[in-house]
Amino acid sequence: MQILSALDAISPAFSRTKLILFSPFRKGRSWKLAVTAYLSVVGTMFIPYFLIGLFFIPMARDAGGSTAVAILVGVSLGATLIYLVLFYLCSRLGFAFFDIALNRGEFVAPAWRKYGSQSFKWTAFKVVLGTVTMGIIALPLAAWTRHMIMAFSALQLKPGQQPPPELIAAIFASYAAFFLIYLGFGILFLINSLLGNFIVPSLALENTTLTEAFQRLGKLIRNEPGQFTLYAVMKVVLAVTGYVAQMLVFYIVLFIVIIVFALIGLAAGSLLHVLGVSMPVLEIIGAALAVPIYIFLVFYLMFLAIGTVVTFMESYSLYFLGGRYPMLGDLLDRSTPPRPVYPYPPPPPSYYAPPVIHPPQP
Repeated sequence: MQILSALDAISPAFSRTKLILFSPFRKGRSWKLAVTAYLSVVGTMFIPYFLIGLFFIPMARDAGGSTAVAILVGVSLGATLIYLVLFYLCSRLGFAFFDIALNRGEFVAPAWRKYGSQSFKWTAFKVVLGTVTMGIIALPLAAWTRHMIMAFSALQLKPGQQPPPELIAAIFASYAAFFLIYLGFGILFLINSLLGNFIVPSLALENTTLTEAFQRLGKLIRNEPGQFTLYAVMKVVLAVTGYVAQMLVFYIVLFIVIIVFALIGLAAGSLLHVLGVSMPVLEIIGAALAVPIYIFLVFYLMFLAIGTVVTFMESYSLYFLGGRYPMLGDLLDRSTPPRPVYPYPPPPPSYYAPPVIHPPQP
């Protein structure tokens, strides 16, 4: 497979997304693969948010004694354990979806069973990385949170009293802090996503060690720093653009489908009302049908839309890395159907007809 630049990999990624999800489109199969893609994103980055609660043990002790501390510790550790199990499942599902995108697979279970050991060591690395990262940022974050809680609690505002300047400053500080927090987590997510794009293929295809996989990534960055940087930038641009586009498509399609169902329901309700069914009964029947239909449409269309964007991003990383990783490129070419070659259309018959010679006029 030829080496593609970060820009050249965009076009074949579109084609492969169409092959995976929409060639042909089957409402069950396509949705299943889209959900698999969506859930694989959940396993990108491990951040044990719930452990932040342990930094509030002093406040819990002051508020409710040992009982409050026991409840806080139990909830924090229990929620973290549940999150850890779900994260492992989604992280392993990421390997399965990599296999599906690479080999154009249609079944999740066989791909799931192929990558037990590979997914475990990669998940363990992400858990350690996420826990260390959370430990670094949790202490100042918890200290700032406690400070803000105490600052807001100390304000004794009376009805009609103008808020003091300290309150306005605290509110602006809160917004600024939330912006920095979201920006920081966004950067961390991008780093983890890039690691997944370049580490997972080596682990999945050759079951390399983490050290060797990272050495390959380092070599790629040293040899092509410009292309790697451009790939990272395009990954953000394409992800944001894809997210905005899928939201627009989702709401447009949802609006059209709701209008169609509403017209059908209105016609059916009018007919039943003519036949003697009372309005209260029609309202109950309409609500009983409309609520589950709406929930089904939202979940079906939303997962399908987001899964399409995730499938495109996965295909984009495959084509960018494929030419730089021969084994990956060969598998990618092997699972891509050749383009049909159409013969040139024959020239018009007039091209073959002998020239018409008119007899001389007398």
